[in-house]
Amino acid sequence: MKIGDQILVDGKSPATVRYIGPVDGHPGQWIGIEWWNQEGKHNGTFNGKFYFQTTHPMTGSFIRQERIQFGHSFTQAICRQYVKSFSNEDIRADINYSLFGKQYSDYVIDLASMLRIDLSSQWVNAFDDNDDIYANLRQIKELNIRQNLLTNWSELWSRLENHFPHLEILNVSNCRMIFDQSPTKEYLHINQLVLIDIDNDCDIFENICKYFPNLTTIHLDLNRLSFISETFVSQLPNLTTVSLSDNPTLKSWDPFINRLGKLKHLVELILNNCAIGEIQFPNEELFPSLKYLYMSDNHISSFSSINELSRLPALISLSILRNPIYPSNPIECETAKQMIIARLPCLTHFNRVLITRDERRGAEIDYLQRYAQEYFDQKLDFIHEHRQYRKLIDKHGEPLKPNTSETSKKGLCIRPNLLQVIFELGDENERKIEKKIPSSMTIAKLKTFVRKLFPSQLTNDIQLNLFIVIDSKHKELMSNDYQDVHFYVGSCVTAQTNDRPSIIRIETVS
Repeated sequence: MKIGDQILVDGKSPATVRYIGPVDGHPGQWIGIEWWNQEGKHNGTFNGKFYFQTTHPMTGSFIRQERIQFGHSFTQAICRQYVKSFSNEDIRADINYSLFGKQYSDYVIDLASMLRIDLSSQWVNAFDDNDDIYANLRQIKELNIRQNLLTNWSELWSRLENHFPHLEILNVSNCRMIFDQSPTKEYLHINQLVLIDIDNDCDIFENICKYFPNLTTIHLDLNRLSFISETFVSQLPNLTTVSLSDNPTLKSWDPFINRLGKLKHLVELILNNCAIGEIQFPNEELFPSLKYLYMSDNHISSFSSINELSRLPALISLSILRNPIYPSNPIECETAKQMIIARLPCLTHFNRVLITRDERRGAEIDYLQRYAQEYFDQKLDFIHEHRQYRKLIDKHGEPLKPNTSETSKKGLCIRPNLLQVIFELGDENERKIEKKIPSSMTIAKLKTFVRKLFPSQLTNDIQLNLFIVIDSKHKELMSNDYQDVHFYVGSCVTAQTNDRPSIIRIETVS
């Protein structure tokens, strides 16, 4: 064992050896380690004395050597994973593994027929020189050695160059390999590279990725990315999918994420939990092919960021869960959803759920009416802040001009925030559901809402009308999609007295 070795503690927790020797006040030899992904007790300085320096604060510990394991060689990992007879046993010294696959054909999977080798969680610590095994793996297209204890990238380069000529997908996630030297060639066949949780920033990824010029997919999640360089982007012109989730040190959309906008073929961008607070584009066209954008668990708080996304011509799917702009309160959440859908005319999926035709229509009408006052007041920068507003007017017509006196056709009264309503479905079962709804909800939005209340009866191919029930003999058609519920229900009508809920009847159109 030496300084820099990658080890397992108690058979499960990876760490790097940072110190070997005595510790003042504690007898015997101690091993100073830096945990990969868990908190330690110090940073290498213990009781005021410096022993070693950790990369991250409070990730250092001292342990006894008895707790340490060193993983398995590549041959051992292959045998543990694919030799049926010994899949859960330690490799035995009396077996000649260079022959297995022929003499031991009763116990093994035929490696020569496999296209994918998965050694994840086998904690590979070295590529041993077993040419007979490598000869049976030359045809593989995917190699997964996630969770390995390899020390340097040079150990991997030589194997890629000599033994895996047809490899297309490489996963070396969850490791702490040091970039010690460059390979002697480019790996032109590899098009997918997974480097999740290898504790590097973009400068190291530049050095690694330039030897994979034909990558179409790259995963750099759970690293310590703080920037995206122009050099990194220029090295990988064919990327279609980029995943950078769980890099909370990234933070800035402009300029770092915008640099990815130069990738002409980029279709999918995954940026969950990157501490991004604002989306802002320069005055140029970026992300010409981007269709799928995933940004949950960020800090987006303003609709101005959504307005910016309307500049992406191909965007059809957006996920933005657990951002301040998308609150957890169900009513506020539904309103935010409508405002986002209306601002992005090409969107077909929101938070990975299909947007129905009625839902989009309701969202757009609700959006037009919500900002009608600012539109009629001709406020400065209104059209700049609401790029889709005029297009939606062309599509749906001009919204109703708000009545600032709050006078409804039922008379002057105080508008309640929530209305208690019984929804009555006009079919043979006469099903009823009681709900509270915002008085400001437009009729267009209400139609979408009732489809969700009765999903099996009111499928998207069924047309419907809504009626406010006045009494047992009279009902009124809620005909104007721009009007809000309060316009029809009111807060002073007889049906609302004595805290009795209003009744809205749903009838299908044959």
